[in-house]
Amino acid sequence: METVVISNPDTSYRTEKSYVRVAEVYYLGNEKEYFRYHVLVVDFNFSNDDNAMGKFLKQISYLFDELELTVDKDGHIIEINNLNFLRLRWTKIAAKLSETHKGDSIDNYFRKIGSILEDESMLIGFLEGYNMFGLLFNGLLQPLDAKRKRLSSEGFTEILAPLKDGDKMILTISSEDPKPAGIDDFRGLFVFREGHNEEGFMEIKKDNTHLKHSLLWIG
Repeated sequence: METVVISNPDTSYRTEKSYVRVAEVYYLGNEKEYFRYHVLVVDFNFSNDDNAMGKFLKQISYLFDELELTVDKDGHIIEINNLNFLRLRWTKIAAKLSETHKGDSIDNYFRKIGSILEDESMLIGFLEGYNMFGLLFNGLLQPLDAKRKRLSSEGFTEILAPLKDGDKMILTISSEDPKPAGIDDFRGLFVFREGHNEEGFMEIKKDNTHLKHSLLWIG
């Protein structure tokens, strides 16, 4: 999974940063109509991990490198099974980072993460964001067979349109009207083969920032 962040894309101040995570996903079986997964991030590659901010973000990312999830038949997370493990881990990570990172902004950031961890529904929404695991768990566990609409986490309506192409199903995602949500452009593409999500890509432009999220299954 990769997220590319391009700031001020149309100016001479343009900057680009890449955040890559290699994850292994294990199917643990089903409970009634639900499915259980173990997600293990085995490698991080951040383009700015040679500076203080990049190292700081990588340490924060380690908090979510192991997840045990219950997922519904559509692919939405409904429960985080190792939530207490994450809370305990965050206590240790925050304590260690606090030794070298000081200031009100850092304290506020830590409090925000702590608040999210205390509210499972907020944490699920955070994990389903495209910059986290939203390309894996986003309600598209199986390909669609007909065009439909759904409300996005950004507050606008997404249009999902499937197209059969040989042994592949290509799903394009566009927006009905993202302007009220402050988004300049939004589009996405998922490729399914034999009923399995093989590749995904989302592109969002807003607030002078260009975000590109991509997923590639290997194995």
